[in-house]
Amino acid sequence: MDRVTPRKFATTPGTRDVLPPESTRLVDVQARIRERFRLFGFGEVLTPALEYSEVIEEPKLRDASFKLFDPDNQMVMLRPEMTTPIARLVSQRLRNSPPPHKLSYVLPVYRRADVGRGRSAELYQAGVEVVGSSSPQEDAATIALLVDVLGSFGLRAPENFAVVLGQTAFYEAYLRCVAPEVSPEILRSLAAKDLVAVDALAAGLSKQAVLGVRGIPRLVGPASEGAVLEEAARFAERSGATEALVALENLREILHHLEAHEALSAVILDLGLIGRHNYYTGAVYEAYASGMGFTIANGGRYDNLLERFGQDLPATGFAIYLERLLSVLPEEDSSDLVVLVGGGVEGTETAGILRASGVPVLHLSEDLPLAEALVYARSVEAGWVLYPGGGDGLVELAPVREDAGPAEVLPVGEVVGRVMGAARGVAR
Repeated sequence: MDRVTPRKFATTPGTRDVLPPESTRLVDVQARIRERFRLFGFGEVLTPALEYSEVIEEPKLRDASFKLFDPDNQMVMLRPEMTTPIARLVSQRLRNSPPPHKLSYVLPVYRRADVGRGRSAELYQAGVEVVGSSSPQEDAATIALLVDVLGSFGLRAPENFAVVLGQTAFYEAYLRCVAPEVSPEILRSLAAKDLVAVDALAAGLSKQAVLGVRGIPRLVGPASEGAVLEEAARFAERSGATEALVALENLREILHHLEAHEALSAVILDLGLIGRHNYYTGAVYEAYASGMGFTIANGGRYDNLLERFGQDLPATGFAIYLERLLSVLPEEDSSDLVVLVGGGVEGTETAGILRASGVPVLHLSEDLPLAEALVYARSVEAGWVLYPGGGDGLVELAPVREDAGPAEVLPVGEVVGRVMGAARGVAR
């Protein structure tokens, strides 16, 4: 009879142990994203997992936070996201440095709410923040960086992913003009993606206002075409919402820069997207991957957040959810990990030779028959099993794949080319 694991020895709800090979892939994904961030000039920062409760102001984020008390009985929170901690960091630590500040991070965040399918209490994130520039060129550059990161993993737009782009300031300005009395309720409903509630709230407005309040959130289309912007401009012009037209011009400038980045084809306009957090003030966006109902990344402009910390600096940025990204990445065809079986001293020397040439080697001290070695190799997602020879420089190399051919006897010097070539898809 199986023993039941005591609760105190289990992982807490919404968390899990990440085991190889998934943990290895996660670390590799983090490393590749760091490379792309550095290539675009972003400097990586690390912030504490714990923040004083006053740092996190937005009600939804406070409600989702894990709360603790320090030795002085001050309430602290595990950071539920990274934008606000970086706003605090910039205001405290970079106050005397010239903006813009281009910062990146690869860190976990913690949220208590909405634990379930596709949602976790501990989320691995990677993202960037540009603090100190209000230019739409920076909004476009961060979106282009997101497209670049996703493309670096072999994902292609629009087949594998799309970035959905909205403009918070446009709809907010339109509502201030035509329906200021119900604007807060409509914005809350739209942030929750509840168009039924938006329609109900619009029912008591004038006929012209109803058309815009209901119609604008349904304006969706490719960013490479002008139909969405043209229709949005007509709504704003009819109502005299000049601030909305200014926000729309900002969106046009972002699209011009995205075209220069050759990232426009990855973007879909959705003027019903206004962002999930109250601090967004302009362009907002979410990235979706084929076959996944959750966003794999989101971001936007937040020009007022740093005022809370004594700095009047505009900002924009995004966060990628790494475990979600990992789940949509193509499976690698072949692993370059070699399980080297036994061999005593000669086995140790052979492992050293291969590692010096860049081949990952897991060396088992025990001698195992090939059938058992293959079972073990599959359990660690290795691509090969290798047996050292009898001192004549020859080894026996067996591919792990079930449909692969038989083991080969070859000089140890040829193992590197065979293994690395197969991992790159050169040989099968």
